[in-house]
Amino acid sequence: MCRYMKISRAAYYKWLHRAPSKRALEDEAILKYVKTIEAENNYTLGVRRLMMNLHIDTTYHVSAGKMRRIMRENNIVASIRVAKHDRKAEKKERISNNLLLTDDGHDFKPDESNQVWVTDCTELPFGWKFSDRLRFSAIKDLSDHSIVSWDVEETETADLVTRTFDKAIEASDGVKPTILHSDQGSSYTSKIFNDHLASNGVRHSMSRPGTPGDNSPMESFWSHMKTEFFNFHHVLTREQMVQLIKECVNWYNHKRRQETLNGMTPKEFRNHAIQQTA
Repeated sequence: MCRYMKISRAAYYKWLHRAPSKRALEDEAILKYVKTIEAENNYTLGVRRLMMNLHIDTTYHVSAGKMRRIMRENNIVASIRVAKHDRKAEKKERISNNLLLTDDGHDFKPDESNQVWVTDCTELPFGWKFSDRLRFSAIKDLSDHSIVSWDVEETETADLVTRTFDKAIEASDGVKPTILHSDQGSSYTSKIFNDHLASNGVRHSMSRPGTPGDNSPMESFWSHMKTEFFNFHHVLTREQMVQLIKECVNWYNHKRRQETLNGMTPKEFRNHAIQQTA
């Protein structure tokens, strides 16, 4: 081999038994630290946060370029740095106006239950190191704040949100809302979903692009659900997550009192409203 490479045997053995350079030893120590702290944080730390922690926890000080090189050479990628969908470039089949937006602001207080429903989907992680995901689709009644129906799937699809709507009709004994409000996600702008709403005589209202406040009632539910319920549970399987969602919806509808409902739970308020109008 030495003859083929045209180097002396002495040079080869000197190279073979060489001591690691100061840079190599430093890179090895930094890599060990990066692997440890990334594993502890579910690989959510990017270059800047890795540098910040490294500088605080160790005696090493590196540039952003060096940190990127170490990550790149060892295939370390922060899970938060994933490619996002270009929502502007997505094909929108059916776009509707925001029917809940008036000159005085948002009209989030219909007079009776089953007049206006709002809907949305959110992602729920589960499994070892929260590596698995379920899309949770739900419909909420704007009057009594109750979760009328829900469904889950691995990905958000037109079929998922359509099933959720059909379940809501069944749960309300066939009563259909005048308006259903959603954002402009691809599942909600799909022809399948909009044709289904139209065939049931329901008007589709949509949030304006980049305006989550247009669907703040659903955003509020997601926030309460995650901070007050799911943050205290961790399940490993899909079946366990579905059961946990059932428990969460039951807790929200039957046990969580709300100041805006005069201290009643959504179901108590709904039943009270029915008695008042009976």
